[in-house]
Amino acid sequence: MDRLEKALQKAREQRAALVAAGELVTVGGPGPGVDEPAAPLPQQPPPPAFTTKKIVVDDQQLERYRLIARQTRSTNADIFRMLRTKVVQQLSASKLTTLAVTSPNYGDGKTTIAVNLALSLALDVKQTVLLVDLDLRDPTIDKWLGITPELGLSDYLYKDVPVAKCLLSPGIDRLVVLPVGNSLQSSSEALGTPKMVKLAHELKTRYPDRIVIYDMPPLLAQDDVIAFLPNVEAVLMVVKDGVTRAEDIRHCVHALDGTNVIGTVLNNSTERVHSA
Repeated sequence: MDRLEKALQKAREQRAALVAAGELVTVGGPGPGVDEPAAPLPQQPPPPAFTTKKIVVDDQQLERYRLIARQTRSTNADIFRMLRTKVVQQLSASKLTTLAVTSPNYGDGKTTIAVNLALSLALDVKQTVLLVDLDLRDPTIDKWLGITPELGLSDYLYKDVPVAKCLLSPGIDRLVVLPVGNSLQSSSEALGTPKMVKLAHELKTRYPDRIVIYDMPPLLAQDDVIAFLPNVEAVLMVVKDGVTRAEDIRHCVHALDGTNVIGTVLNNSTERVHSA
């Protein structure tokens, strides 16, 4: 009986806790009563839905800026497929989804690599890709894709425009682009704002199958990359064969000390890839 009494007492305590929490209501007045589920709380209206604006990108426009990763039967496109495979392997091994692409200086070809990598990733049906232009002082992704954005990251940061309204779909399956909009000269300050940190977290966590590619400014040109590094999980360095100086590479290696640099791309290489 002592065991039974203890069990009943425990049941009464659990029931009282549920009533106090509003999960049960007791009806029927004094006595044992009848426990019924509490009425559900009124649901909040869903947030407004936005449809990503679609813009058709012309293939000739892509070729004009050497954005060739979507081509078939192309040796050059195959190079980006190989790069895609290596990048995905590196990210997947550590369950990472955000990648910054940078270089020592302007002219090394970082944007060419970033956009081609995003295009190649979008060909893989296993994930989606978000390409973010974070070269706030000198944005070029929209120009290279041949699009004229009405809104962009600058509008999100300083005009409270929802980021969903700033996204563009360039007519390529599984690829979405976040352009800059109006260029920002106080770029490192913008990247360090709580609003930008919050956005970076949202972009990373909203879709588990999405890879986020950030086209960053050059490391040695300004401090934007260093300011934003805490918000990315991996870095891909681009250097240009015959142009990038060894001294500049050493400076970048020092600046990225302690950062997860998953690889270096030698752009404009004079070496030829021979297929068997």
